Amino acid sequence: MNPSLINLEAIFNLTVKETEELVKLGIDISDPSVVTSLKWYANKYLEIAERCNNALMELIDKQAATTPKLVAAYCDVDMDSF
Repeated sequence: MNPSLINLEAIFNLTVKETEELVKLGIDISDPSVVTSLKWYANKYLEIAERCNNALMELIDKQAATTPKLVAAYCDVDMDSF
């Protein structure tokens, strides 16, 4: 695909919205095992990597300030039953 045809601004805006949805769902986006759209596209398009990383850090800070300490939902799961 021709890189000049890629709308990086639209991609960036969509990835921010998708990551905000993860926050609304209660997913801890600071968890290194969570791959958000912002992380994925930052790795794919170096042209917007800094913007994606900055936006992700802002959302992580916002989540930390507005959400009580996130506790892993799996801590009560009996892993022997799997």
